[in-house]
Amino acid sequence: MVMQGDSDINLKGLRRKKKKMVDNRNRRPWSELPDALLYMITKLLGTIDYLMFGCVCRAWRLYAVANRQEFMASQPPLSCCFYNIFDGRKYKAKLPNVVGKICCRISYGYLVVEDQIDAVNSQIWLINPFTRHELRVLSPPLEHNRVILASLETPLSKFVIIAFRRYGSYLPFCRSTYADWTHSVYKRKLYAITTRAGIGVVNLNSCPYVTPLEVKSIPNLKGGLWLRGTDEQLLLINAIGNNHEVYELNLLKMEWVKMQNFGDQALFLDYYEGGLGFSNKTRWKDSERPFNGRYCFDRDNTDIWFHFMDGRPDQSFPFMGRKCMPNTFRFKPSWYFPHESCNVDLSLKSQD
Repeated sequence: MVMQGDSDINLKGLRRKKKKMVDNRNRRPWSELPDALLYMITKLLGTIDYLMFGCVCRAWRLYAVANRQEFMASQPPLSCCFYNIFDGRKYKAKLPNVVGKICCRISYGYLVVEDQIDAVNSQIWLINPFTRHELRVLSPPLEHNRVILASLETPLSKFVIIAFRRYGSYLPFCRSTYADWTHSVYKRKLYAITTRAGIGVVNLNSCPYVTPLEVKSIPNLKGGLWLRGTDEQLLLINAIGNNHEVYELNLLKMEWVKMQNFGDQALFLDYYEGGLGFSNKTRWKDSERPFNGRYCFDRDNTDIWFHFMDGRPDQSFPFMGRKCMPNTFRFKPSWYFPHESCNVDLSLKSQD
């Protein structure tokens, strides 16, 4: 019998003999992973994780940039405080110093931030809270209460910043390639509606003008009107209290057609027009949230309601666990669509 500690067997030597040599010659580096595998990896990622994924190596960064639009479109819209309504995850974005500023709206995935006190050097500040791209321009010389972004379909990526007042007769704008307010040539057409659902095309040329479209009117139209353009549709949303009617413009017949069914889509609305848009359910990842209807916040911002198009009873679920929403920028809850910022991001990158 051999007592512990008295053995003359070289245990250390035995361990060395059992150690296997690993041959790394047949292993491929991370940068050479096939696109099919990278696709499987990115399907498991959220918005922030996807941006970090592009920082691993050059090959992954190229893949992330090439597929960014498709990936961002697959992400469900976030509320302005970056709360994912499908999986409950919260996102915190480190923003620059915003003391003395107010976030007035969201446009093309950018926060539109303005100085609270008007001054000679007041600025409009556009911030992408995820990529941290930003652009600052001096506030327009004329009074305004709305600022929006519009991406330009030109050979070079550009976008235009438009400031306007609801009942004003002027339309100051500036282009991304020259951050100053001007009235120079822009051939991009913008659709606009009147308070009575008249629609026209705004041409931003040296002498801006509106070309009315001969569209059949909608009888008995009441309440607020919103115009929303998607890749394939031009929509008119008529808000009457808590009810919303959605019309699609039929360009062949030049008439508004009331939508009775959204199919695989859902409409996201808020009471303050800060965020509204369609999102396709087929792009949502592993979500059991309903579709073919509209999502909106309640008046107290504690719940999100879903109204079915087929007449089923409405559903609701708590927003952020019904915790009080932080009074960041004094901004009401709104919807944030991550993919909408992609075109503007490319424009800003091309100017760096």
